[in-house]
Amino acid sequence: MSGTLPNAALDVRNVMWLLAAMVFVAAPHATRLPEWVGVFFALVVAWRGWIAWSASRNPPRWLVVALTVAAVAATLFAYRRVTGRDAGTTLLVLMAAMKLLEMKTSREVVLAIHLGFVLVMTNFLFSQSIPIAIYMFVCVWLFVATLVGYHRGVGRSPTIRERLMPAGMLLLHAVPLMLVFFILFPRVQGPLWALPQDARAGLTGLSDTMTPGSVSQLIQSEATAFRVQFDGDIPPFSRLYWRGPVLWAFDGRTWKVPELSAAGSMEYSRAERPVRYTVSVEPHGKHWLFSLDVPGTLPRGAGIRHDLQMRSIRPVDTRIRYEMTSYLDYRYGEKLPSTFRALGLSFDERRNPRTVALGRQWARESAGPAQILNRALQLFNAQFTYTLEPPLLTSDDPYDEFLFEVKRGFCEHYAGSFALLMRAAGIPARVVTGYQGGELNPLNRELLVRQADAHAWVEVWLEERGWIRVDPTSVVSPDRIDSGINSALGPIGVIPSLIAADRLRVLANLRFAWDALNSQYNQWVLGYNVDRQRQFLANLGLEISDWKKLALWLTGAVLAVGGLVGLALVLRDLPSRRDPAVVAWDRFCAKLAGTGIVRAPHEGPLDFLARVEAVRPAVAGEAREITGLYVEARYGAGISKREGRDLLARVRRFRGRGPFR
Repeated sequence: MSGTLPNAALDVRNVMWLLAAMVFVAAPHATRLPEWVGVFFALVVAWRGWIAWSASRNPPRWLVVALTVAAVAATLFAYRRVTGRDAGTTLLVLMAAMKLLEMKTSREVVLAIHLGFVLVMTNFLFSQSIPIAIYMFVCVWLFVATLVGYHRGVGRSPTIRERLMPAGMLLLHAVPLMLVFFILFPRVQGPLWALPQDARAGLTGLSDTMTPGSVSQLIQSEATAFRVQFDGDIPPFSRLYWRGPVLWAFDGRTWKVPELSAAGSMEYSRAERPVRYTVSVEPHGKHWLFSLDVPGTLPRGAGIRHDLQMRSIRPVDTRIRYEMTSYLDYRYGEKLPSTFRALGLSFDERRNPRTVALGRQWARESAGPAQILNRALQLFNAQFTYTLEPPLLTSDDPYDEFLFEVKRGFCEHYAGSFALLMRAAGIPARVVTGYQGGELNPLNRELLVRQADAHAWVEVWLEERGWIRVDPTSVVSPDRIDSGINSALGPIGVIPSLIAADRLRVLANLRFAWDALNSQYNQWVLGYNVDRQRQFLANLGLEISDWKKLALWLTGAVLAVGGLVGLALVLRDLPSRRDPAVVAWDRFCAKLAGTGIVRAPHEGPLDFLARVEAVRPAVAGEAREITGLYVEARYGAGISKREGRDLLARVRRFRGRGPFR
């Protein structure tokens, strides 16, 4: 296109199409970027639409430059930089708006359309979900349709159908090449749609610290933590303890993962009832991985600490999938090194004095650790209530306030206070955080563990028994351990409440279907990494060891698919696919040419008919009927299949003989 076309050459409907496509692609960013970005973008788009509608002049160059400088300055003020996911996307949205405002020529319009394609990609930096993927496909379709409209030329604006149909066909033709590139293009390690400094932005989940009230905040979230596929029968719900961070350090209020931790081993004095399963963990930005107690194998790229906490070498910034084996009946840690014994007994003597005094009293009055454990569990069972909304603990001695005054709490209240009581009684104890239970999807037999399943429990060390799990929540609210958080407290959140009210289970089944679809999408689209690519190609019989062979296969596949698409386009235009009315007309003209009446190249059907009637009146009636059907088929409202067959039959019967006038 020429870049010297005047502003009047930009048809108002074409401009409106472009503005609408830009609004569509930028709309999801309205909830992710600062509010002023959306306001600025909307005002500039409205201004450009008014210019096109009223055929007004574009703003002077000095004003465009001033607005551009202001946009860059505002971005720097908001983010202190112009790079990174949020700052870069903000700047790109603002610059796209300025390009719309200043465009005067067709070349600038095409540049703005290509800038819209870049904005499509920025949306995947924030979300790669199925709805976003479908929405972005529609945006691409709109931009291609806009491009089709501009290539139709100046002076005629195509209809909606004339834009969308060719654009849809172009995208359909691109699907085979898209699949080839997706399957064969060399994959990279790490998150594809994320920038390094933003890889952990917006991620939620467990923390490496626990204070009263911290875990209960996660219960409000329906976000997926990880998915599990079991090989064989699924263990009982009450045995599904998914081990995460192990907290040893305690300052009187907060439990923390110790800064220094020794490497461990998976040597158990008893390891029975192995369970095999596959875990797909959502990105959470931390190093820990999840497994049932206790792990029997380690995923590749992971290690284990002395307290059996599995940790990935790299932060989990992208969805990862690994196979695991765990033991449900086990015994380990019968010998406790003095360093870990001291760490498991440490607490601040100046904090929570009543809790410490109660633990020491039990130690004096009890015959052994087992009796101390029973007294603590009996206390919780008799006097305490399980609740998602306990009163806020504001004192400097929060566990004293909880045990002796409030007596209402969530799992972190019971786990933290129980561990402190054990330490005060001389029993080494530590807090384990993770998840408990999950929701089984009956459609694909997959266990879905959500953030709402977050949980905390305690491990205590006993002579000749080693570390054993004690969950004080189980005696306060057995339903929480046996059936899940919704059974213990009722439906939490809008979605569970609606599902509970649906007696026909329609919403529950739809939710299961959506979860199953998301699982497949995560595995085969978002989770199509290096390992899965190699596995998939190996199943096809393609053993590819390095990227050079992969590039060779990719080149060959692109050439093959491109050739097949080109051949299909050529075959589509072969004469055999011509209009039957044109075929009949050519045969009619050929028969007349055999009798000496040759149609000139410039001669239209009606002019040719007039000459035939004048030269050979004996065949005028037949010629008139054939020509009438042909003209109606080609230039009129069209003819039916029956009339088409009648046209061919008339041409077959036509002989073209008769005396010349």
